[in-house]
Amino acid sequence: MANAEKLGSAGWAERVERLARLVPGLGKYQDREGLRDADKRIRTYVAELLGNLGRELEPVQRRLTEDRRLDRLTALDRLGRHLITLADRTRFASYGFAGVFAPHKIRETELAALHAFDLRLVEEIPRLQTLLKTVADATGRDNGFADTVRAAEDGLRRLEETLDERDRLARGL
Repeated sequence: MANAEKLGSAGWAERVERLARLVPGLGKYQDREGLRDADKRIRTYVAELLGNLGRELEPVQRRLTEDRRLDRLTALDRLGRHLITLADRTRFASYGFAGVFAPHKIRETELAALHAFDLRLVEEIPRLQTLLKTVADATGRDNGFADTVRAAEDGLRRLEETLDERDRLARGL
Protein backbone atom coordinates (compact mmCIF):
# COMPACT_ATOMS: atom_id res chain seq x y z
CA MET A 1 0.00 0.00 0.00
CA ALA A 2 3.02 2.25 0.43
CA ASN A 3 3.31 2.49 -3.34
CA ALA A 4 -0.32 3.53 -3.60
CA GLU A 5 0.20 6.29 -1.07
CA LYS A 6 3.27 7.55 -2.92
CA LEU A 7 1.32 7.75 -6.16
CA GLY A 8 -1.65 9.70 -4.86
CA SER A 9 -3.84 11.34 -7.42
CA ALA A 10 -1.12 13.75 -8.60
CA GLY A 11 0.04 12.64 -12.00
CA TRP A 12 -2.51 9.84 -12.12
CA ALA A 13 -4.14 11.10 -15.31
CA GLU A 14 -0.74 11.35 -17.00
CA ARG A 15 0.09 7.74 -16.06
CA VAL A 16 -3.25 6.54 -17.36
CA GLU A 17 -2.83 8.42 -20.65
CA ARG A 18 0.68 7.00 -21.02
CA LEU A 19 -0.62 3.48 -20.46
CA ALA A 20 -3.41 4.03 -23.00
CA ARG A 21 -0.82 5.11 -25.59
CA LEU A 22 1.35 2.04 -24.96
CA VAL A 23 -1.39 -0.57 -25.31
CA PRO A 24 -3.06 -0.69 -28.74
CA GLY A 25 -6.85 -0.52 -28.74
CA LEU A 26 -7.08 0.41 -25.08
CA GLY A 27 -9.12 3.56 -25.58
CA LYS A 28 -10.58 5.23 -22.51
CA TYR A 29 -8.99 3.59 -19.50
CA GLN A 30 -10.61 6.08 -17.13
CA ASP A 31 -14.17 4.99 -17.91
CA ARG A 32 -15.13 3.22 -14.68
CA GLU A 33 -17.51 0.82 -16.43
CA GLY A 34 -14.75 -0.21 -18.84
CA LEU A 35 -12.05 -0.83 -16.23
CA ARG A 36 -12.42 -4.62 -16.19
CA ASP A 37 -12.20 -4.80 -19.96
CA ALA A 38 -9.25 -2.40 -20.05
CA ASP A 39 -7.44 -4.36 -17.34
CA LYS A 40 -7.97 -7.60 -19.26
CA ARG A 41 -6.73 -5.99 -22.49
CA ILE A 42 -3.57 -4.78 -20.81
CA ARG A 43 -2.86 -8.16 -19.26
CA THR A 44 -3.56 -9.95 -22.56
CA TYR A 45 -1.27 -7.53 -24.39
CA VAL A 46 1.57 -8.03 -21.90
CA ALA A 47 1.06 -11.82 -22.01
CA GLU A 48 1.30 -11.77 -25.82
CA LEU A 49 4.50 -9.72 -25.66
CA LEU A 50 6.00 -12.17 -23.16
CA GLY A 51 5.01 -15.09 -25.39
CA ASN A 52 6.67 -13.38 -28.35
CA LEU A 53 9.86 -12.97 -26.32
CA GLY A 54 9.87 -16.71 -25.67
CA ARG A 55 9.45 -17.43 -29.38
CA GLU A 56 12.47 -15.22 -30.12
CA LEU A 57 14.61 -17.81 -28.34
CA GLU A 58 13.55 -20.63 -30.69
CA PRO A 59 15.91 -19.78 -33.60
CA VAL A 60 18.80 -19.56 -31.14
CA GLN A 61 17.89 -22.96 -29.75
CA ARG A 62 17.77 -24.44 -33.27
CA ARG A 63 21.16 -22.94 -34.07
CA LEU A 64 22.66 -24.40 -30.89
CA THR A 65 21.21 -27.80 -31.74
CA GLU A 66 22.62 -27.67 -35.27
CA ASP A 67 26.02 -26.60 -33.89
CA ARG A 68 25.84 -29.40 -31.30
CA ARG A 69 26.20 -26.91 -28.41
CA LEU A 70 23.65 -28.77 -26.33
CA ASP A 71 25.13 -27.63 -23.02
CA ARG A 72 23.50 -24.22 -23.47
CA LEU A 73 20.04 -25.47 -24.40
CA THR A 74 19.07 -26.09 -20.78
CA ALA A 75 19.55 -22.44 -19.86
CA LEU A 76 17.55 -21.24 -22.88
CA ASP A 77 14.80 -23.75 -22.15
CA ARG A 78 14.64 -22.53 -18.54
CA LEU A 79 14.29 -18.91 -19.73
CA GLY A 80 11.60 -19.92 -22.23
CA ARG A 81 9.59 -21.81 -19.62
CA HIS A 82 9.85 -18.87 -17.21
CA LEU A 83 8.53 -16.53 -19.92
CA ILE A 84 5.60 -18.87 -20.61
CA THR A 85 4.80 -19.06 -16.89
CA LEU A 86 4.88 -15.27 -16.58
CA ALA A 87 2.74 -14.88 -19.71
CA ASP A 88 0.11 -17.28 -18.35
CA ARG A 89 0.21 -15.68 -14.93
CA THR A 90 -0.26 -12.23 -16.46
CA ARG A 91 -3.07 -13.37 -18.74
CA PHE A 92 -5.02 -14.99 -15.90
CA ALA A 93 -4.23 -12.51 -13.12
CA SER A 94 -6.99 -11.21 -10.91
CA TYR A 95 -8.98 -8.33 -12.36
CA GLY A 96 -8.86 -6.44 -9.12
CA PHE A 97 -11.83 -4.21 -9.89
CA ALA A 98 -15.21 -4.13 -8.19
CA GLY A 99 -18.16 -3.98 -10.54
CA VAL A 100 -19.99 -0.73 -11.09
CA PHE A 101 -22.84 -1.75 -8.80
CA ALA A 102 -20.67 -3.56 -6.24
CA PRO A 103 -21.07 -2.38 -2.65
CA HIS A 104 -17.31 -1.81 -2.29
CA LYS A 105 -15.98 0.95 -4.51
CA ILE A 106 -12.28 1.24 -5.21
CA ARG A 107 -10.55 4.30 -3.88
CA GLU A 108 -8.63 6.42 -6.35
CA THR A 109 -5.22 5.78 -4.73
CA GLU A 110 -5.71 2.00 -5.00
CA LEU A 111 -6.76 2.35 -8.60
CA ALA A 112 -3.76 4.58 -9.34
CA ALA A 113 -1.47 1.95 -7.82
CA LEU A 114 -2.97 -0.78 -10.00
CA HIS A 115 -2.55 1.42 -13.08
CA ALA A 116 1.09 2.00 -12.09
CA PHE A 117 1.66 -1.76 -11.93
CA ASP A 118 0.10 -2.18 -15.38
CA LEU A 119 2.41 0.50 -16.73
CA ARG A 120 5.45 -1.15 -15.13
CA LEU A 121 4.52 -4.45 -16.77
CA VAL A 122 4.27 -2.85 -20.21
CA GLU A 123 7.50 -0.89 -19.76
CA GLU A 124 9.44 -3.96 -18.61
CA ILE A 125 9.06 -5.74 -21.97
CA PRO A 126 11.75 -3.77 -23.89
CA ARG A 127 14.20 -4.34 -21.00
CA LEU A 128 13.54 -8.07 -21.09
CA GLN A 129 13.88 -8.08 -24.88
CA THR A 130 17.31 -6.45 -24.57
CA LEU A 131 18.40 -8.98 -21.94
CA LEU A 132 17.24 -11.91 -24.07
CA LYS A 133 18.98 -10.51 -27.15
CA THR A 134 22.17 -10.31 -25.11
CA VAL A 135 21.73 -13.98 -24.16
CA ALA A 136 21.14 -14.91 -27.79
CA ASP A 137 24.25 -13.02 -28.88
CA ALA A 138 26.32 -14.69 -26.15
CA THR A 139 25.39 -18.24 -27.18
CA GLY A 140 28.10 -18.25 -29.84
CA ARG A 141 30.84 -17.01 -27.49
CA ASP A 142 32.92 -19.15 -25.18
CA ASN A 143 32.71 -16.74 -22.23
CA GLY A 144 30.02 -14.54 -20.75
CA PHE A 145 27.06 -16.78 -21.56
CA ALA A 146 26.33 -17.72 -17.93
CA ASP A 147 26.45 -14.07 -16.87
CA THR A 148 23.96 -13.02 -19.55
CA VAL A 149 21.62 -15.85 -18.56
CA ARG A 150 21.80 -14.77 -14.90
CA ALA A 151 21.01 -11.17 -15.89
CA ALA A 152 17.99 -12.34 -17.93
CA GLU A 153 16.79 -14.53 -15.05
CA ASP A 154 17.12 -11.55 -12.71
CA GLY A 155 15.01 -9.47 -15.12
CA LEU A 156 12.35 -12.18 -15.20
CA ARG A 157 12.37 -12.36 -11.39
CA ARG A 158 11.86 -8.58 -11.19
CA LEU A 159 8.82 -8.91 -13.45
CA GLU A 160 7.59 -11.77 -11.29
CA GLU A 161 7.98 -9.60 -8.17
CA THR A 162 5.98 -6.85 -9.87
CA LEU A 163 3.24 -9.41 -10.59
CA ASP A 164 3.36 -10.54 -6.95
CA GLU A 165 2.88 -6.95 -5.77
CA ARG A 166 0.08 -6.40 -8.28
CA ASP A 167 -1.65 -9.60 -7.14
CA ARG A 168 -1.47 -8.52 -3.49
CA LEU A 169 -2.97 -5.17 -4.37
CA ALA A 170 -5.69 -6.67 -6.59
CA ARG A 171 -6.72 -9.15 -3.88
CA GLY A 172 -7.14 -6.25 -1.48
CA LEU A 173 -9.52 -4.34 -3.76
